[in-house]
Amino acid sequence: MAKPGSIKRASVMAGFFFDIDLAFLFPYINAVIPGAELHEAPSLIRFEMDGVFCVLYPSRCFATPFADREEAGAFRDKMMSRLNEIQATRDSIVPKHKVFKHIAVPDILKLLPLTNCKACGFPTCLAFASMVSRQKALPSRCPHIGPPVSEQVTYPVLDAAGRPVDAITFDVDTAHDPQKTVPPPKAPPQFPRAMDEANATLMAALTPREVEVLALLGKGFTNPEISAELGISPHTVKSHVTHLFNKLNVSDRTQAAVWAAHRKII
Repeated sequence: MAKPGSIKRASVMAGFFFDIDLAFLFPYINAVIPGAELHEAPSLIRFEMDGVFCVLYPSRCFATPFADREEAGAFRDKMMSRLNEIQATRDSIVPKHKVFKHIAVPDILKLLPLTNCKACGFPTCLAFASMVSRQKALPSRCPHIGPPVSEQVTYPVLDAAGRPVDAITFDVDTAHDPQKTVPPPKAPPQFPRAMDEANATLMAALTPREVEVLALLGKGFTNPEISAELGISPHTVKSHVTHLFNKLNVSDRTQAAVWAAHRKII
């Protein structure tokens, strides 16, 4: 719903109700829709589709924002088509039973040096903590965080229909597992020095994230591919691309890539 005084055109929330229980489909939705969040209590899955935020319960769904009933109806049909597609192909999908567990940002900040050193690839410790809280980044990306004192893995116990009915948790020590080598955390993105010179020619400088998006855009990545590569939502990617076009004063992806290539950024 729109905030008081908002100029947003779309402000309608819609509710859709199903004839069958869709809880069995949640792990498959969780596996194929980028950024989906699976919750246990209550049972629901949240995701974004075409800029619309959806909360899907076993027998109903709430989605927003829409301009009117007609727009909501069109989205309902498109969403049902997507759910039917996931249902029809679920034998080829590895279900993702991982449950989203929120950890408060202030608690995560207690682990961080609060120096905004950017070694994690984010501009500030607060930004990094926010992404860890949303499970969009791993704590291990911060080199100042020591090894964990304990680690656990949880496996779902499924019934004959593939629905989770229980879970078994094991304590593990990945640092000393002879059968598994833990990959090191991703190195923070390195931006060329030419970026400083390029930014000096712009009315508004590009942010490190916009540079990452520009680099992938120059390689021909689509928005969904950029979303998967950077671990951000398609809606956020779209916003970054729009900001890039505005800052570079270009109208399409090709012009943006040419701009970056001429300045030896990509």
